[in-house]
Amino acid sequence: MQFLITQIHDPQDCPKDIGGFRKVCINENVESLTLKNVFIEHGSHTIIYVVETDSYDKVVEFLEPGMLKCSSSISPVSSLSVDETLKK
Repeated sequence: MQFLITQIHDPQDCPKDIGGFRKVCINENVESLTLKNVFIEHGSHTIIYVVETDSYDKVVEFLEPGMLKCSSSISPVSSLSVDETLKK
């Protein structure tokens, strides 16, 4: 299953100068979780991740490093292509 995660941090907690979001906000080494894509909107301090895993607990583990610096919303999303979705 794929999850769309929107993670927002306050400007004073921006990880830019302390190793970047990969070091501060997420754990990329979660077994059975694949980071599919990342989108960054610098002005609003928002990072959007698309991850794939079969376990919600793995998503929580992925986000654990940033839990005290960021807020996150997690939504399961379809992994169907636009063409596949429109055929339904």
